[in-house]
Amino acid sequence: MLETNLDRIRELAEQKKDENRAFRLHIKDCDIEEEEIDAIVHRLDAYVSSKIDCRQCANCCRELQATLGREDVVRLAQAEGITPEQFERRYLDKSDEPDRFLIRQKPCPFLEGKLCRHYHVRPESCAEFPFLHKPDFTTRSMMALWNLPYCPIVYNVYELLKQEIAELEMLRRDAKEEDLE
Repeated sequence: MLETNLDRIRELAEQKKDENRAFRLHIKDCDIEEEEIDAIVHRLDAYVSSKIDCRQCANCCRELQATLGREDVVRLAQAEGITPEQFERRYLDKSDEPDRFLIRQKPCPFLEGKLCRHYHVRPESCAEFPFLHKPDFTTRSMMALWNLPYCPIVYNVYELLKQEIAELEMLRRDAKEEDLE
């Protein structure tokens, strides 16, 4: 059963903080190839994402700050009917990354109910969130930990991943022991 209650997810994420950090370190050093971990994460993401509709949650839009590139700024400014410079002054702060910006307001000023007013031209970081479909999960796993308390998809994928990695490691250990006999 997938957990979708945001209060419960936040509570469980806090309770499991040490466990989740330890698991993150474990998958970086375990004997499972990074490509195999990516394949597992991608499969779990597809499964969980098919059961949880982001557009019915929108917690990321309420709790997190989207990162925008220059192209995002131009598209959103056009959608707002203002210049990119006006858009920057009204909505953005500079990011630590060069030529990147953060939407300064939480919740996102473009959130209407549980939908983005500019969904059709939303920033790339919003369209790609929660980034679980991308390669190199083990090197980006800190981002998953940051997003875990806020995103039901990340929370559930991470929980399922912990179970699946433990089962896979147990099967491989058992197979090794049988080979030694």
